[in-house]
Amino acid sequence: MFGFLPHNLFTNHVGKSTSGLSPRLWSRVTGTVMASDGDKRLVLAGDDFGSFFGTVASKVGDYSGGYKSYEETGGTITQRPTYKGGVIAITSDGTDNDDMALAAGGATGVLGAISDTAADAHLTAFECRFSVSAVTDDMGALFVGLTEEGLAAAASMTDNTGVMADKDYIGFCTVHTNGGTTGTNAILKAQYKKSGQTAQTPIAALQTLVADTWYKVGFVYDPAAPPAKRITFYLNNAEQATYVTATNIAAATFPDAEELTFSALTHQGGATGAWSLYLDWWAFGQVI
Repeated sequence: MFGFLPHNLFTNHVGKSTSGLSPRLWSRVTGTVMASDGDKRLVLAGDDFGSFFGTVASKVGDYSGGYKSYEETGGTITQRPTYKGGVIAITSDGTDNDDMALAAGGATGVLGAISDTAADAHLTAFECRFSVSAVTDDMGALFVGLTEEGLAAAASMTDNTGVMADKDYIGFCTVHTNGGTTGTNAILKAQYKKSGQTAQTPIAALQTLVADTWYKVGFVYDPAAPPAKRITFYLNNAEQATYVTATNIAAATFPDAEELTFSALTHQGGATGAWSLYLDWWAFGQVI
């Protein structure tokens, strides 16, 4: 699915600074399957962007692997030819409030759901590796993570703030103010939201982004974990000390049992300063 080669990512990791999947995160998934003595299986999806091509017409693109995009005039989504193994660049042309978006599964496809209902409570993991080309006052906002289907569209992020639209999602994002301070634009958060509810930010300052620096961000939902640690966030293979609890998941603000897919979004924060979100890979796994 989506051109993903799971054995490459699973074998090319040793520590937090390597380019492959984070072992502390994914060992929880593989360990659960092995401990089940064959009663469970791991469903994998993702992409290392080794082969990425497509066409764009009237701001809407269709790319290999089943991706749908929304690209403002002057923006592009292209492979970076100088990077081996596949890296794509989602690039704004510097026009204020321009949206750029890429969603797996076209307009309707989904990967799975995070549910606390016993019959559907599956261990679920997500991770991706990304960087940004610049951190400036006008850089704007970004999101990488899981969202409801069809989010590759205009206004997926709000003008002048970069706040995510009123959709279902869980992932990692920044916000901005036009002409705001670089420090504000560069602060990466862990956040989730159920459509129609107020966004929740378990980690308000996960990482201050630095230009041309790679980051691996992800999470594991484990329905068998202690209630205080149902969702664990990871940054560069390191477990974070703030969690999403069973009570949080049961609340109306969490996208409980909502169908989700991978999305990557950017929003231009000012009238100058074209910039790119670089994606090396993303991965999704669910034990069923």
